[in-house]
Amino acid sequence: MYRGLRRAMNLEFTVPPNLTFEQAIELTHEVLNANPSDDLLKTVVQALIATPNGSRGFFVVFLTDVFPQADSPGLLEALRSNPEAISDLLTKNLAMPTAMAITHRRNGHEDLAVSSDLTRSRTDRLIQQLNLPEIRTYLTDLHDTIVEKRSNSWSAFLDRWGYDDEQRTAIGNVIKTALAALPS
Repeated sequence: MYRGLRRAMNLEFTVPPNLTFEQAIELTHEVLNANPSDDLLKTVVQALIATPNGSRGFFVVFLTDVFPQADSPGLLEALRSNPEAISDLLTKNLAMPTAMAITHRRNGHEDLAVSSDLTRSRTDRLIQQLNLPEIRTYLTDLHDTIVEKRSNSWSAFLDRWGYDDEQRTAIGNVIKTALAALPS
């Protein structure tokens, strides 16, 4: 259990200042496993996603496990409170497991590929639920970067992770499908 976290019997959680990535992961596990009220969940998630470490740590946990509150209105409202950061992270969390599933299959690790597919699927579902205008922009920008072979921050992202043509094509296809499925 995270030592700096104060948790009373009535499920009060505190997001510490200068939250580290590791602390964010621990706190997210603890909060989501405690099954708090919708209002408390909203408050804690808003505090978590207000920082880069908190946002990253939250999604590492939330997108790779199953939680009963995944469709909670409070959780979705909290995520909508930071649309730029959330849209950036969800775009990356759609792209990265898509590419990793290919890598895992190439290496004969079907179990890891299935896990990556599940993370991609959860991310896509969350993108659809949130339906943020910003996410359309981020997804479109990454898709256009891949299709038109643009040089920008998204191409730097793709290059940094060493994604090859097959992976980039798969990412582009997943994004195209996600964009087409977004409610109008």
